[in-house]
Amino acid sequence: MLLLAHRLRSSTLVLFLGWLTSCSPGIEFNQIITFPIEKKDFRDVVTVSGTLEAINTRSYGCPGIWTDVTIQYLIPEGTFVEDGDTLCILEAREIENEYLQAVNELENTRAEYNKSVADLKLKFLMLEAQVKTIEASTEIAKLDSLQLEFTSPSSREIIRLELKKAELERDITLKKLEFLTQINNSELQKMKLKIDQFKNRVDRARSKLDKLTLTSEIEGIVIYDKLYTTEKKVREGDIVWANMPIIQIPDLSAMQVKLEVSEADYKRIVKDQLLELVVDAFPEIRLSGRIKYKAPVGKPVNEDSEVKLFDVTASLDSSSLNIQPGLGVTCNILVKNVPDTIVVPVISLFTEDSIKIVYVADNERFIRKIVSVSDYNNREAIIGKGLDGHEILALMKPPESLVNP
Repeated sequence: MLLLAHRLRSSTLVLFLGWLTSCSPGIEFNQIITFPIEKKDFRDVVTVSGTLEAINTRSYGCPGIWTDVTIQYLIPEGTFVEDGDTLCILEAREIENEYLQAVNELENTRAEYNKSVADLKLKFLMLEAQVKTIEASTEIAKLDSLQLEFTSPSSREIIRLELKKAELERDITLKKLEFLTQINNSELQKMKLKIDQFKNRVDRARSKLDKLTLTSEIEGIVIYDKLYTTEKKVREGDIVWANMPIIQIPDLSAMQVKLEVSEADYKRIVKDQLLELVVDAFPEIRLSGRIKYKAPVGKPVNEDSEVKLFDVTASLDSSSLNIQPGLGVTCNILVKNVPDTIVVPVISLFTEDSIKIVYVADNERFIRKIVSVSDYNNREAIIGKGLDGHEILALMKPPESLVNP
């Protein structure tokens, strides 16, 4: 805009001077506008507008869950966050139900396991008591056997058979204890595996739930992403899906400038050219950088326009804590810098038969001099030959009556 305004001023001045010359054939010397020249640095500058953006941006989005997820809470946009701060809380009923179901199944399986362990202990106690009862009966029978010599043969046979029977019952009961241990150990092992499976299900569901709370891993300023379905920034209550971005936190320590340049200026800009920029919202902040990328293809200003704009990216040599992504900047790109040279206003140059002419003031008259132009922009030109750098030039073509032959 600054460059455009200057071009308009220059054009207006040229038109005014042309009109003044054509309408005033009897013009006098003191009515001719002049300009004293001197050696100085010639700076060819392209002025364009741009926007600050972060080179690196950390994106936070919906985890890879293939179900509808609702944004329950969003930290306000523009908030400065630190590592560990909560950015967003998402809600997924299907995941919550999956977690609750897994927890219930785990608790039921544990209860079933504990019941089986208690039943096993009770069976063991009953069998052990049965073994002890048999052993006690055997001891009593043995005491009775001491009196066998005083009893009849039939009584002795009965006692012997009772002892044999008790011994068999004891062996059977011990075998039951052994088999019961093996069977229950197998059943308990199966139930332990089942418990481990449900634990894993609970852990997986818990992990999914934990991922629904997005926390910052860096310091920075929160910027909302746009929903691709509406092209509007996200807000609480919106439904998002797997891997859809929600929040961005740009790295403020590394910034760059995104420029949109006209085709005419694009041709004059090359990689590594220096630039100076002013942050529009903070005019006191002045930064420097270099052109680092030029888009090879332009994009139309609108659908039916033949006018194209080209994306140009510039790096920054330094940064400031006060600048944020999205701030507008005005950039002065140094196209060429020629130090200590003779520079004249473009409007002081006149063309006669393809030869560049200037009019040098001399004792209230003018001398026509042929000059060669080494370089120029829309405002100034470098004089290669024809001037020594101390002349006073006419900014409008003087009438022939004021020009020395």
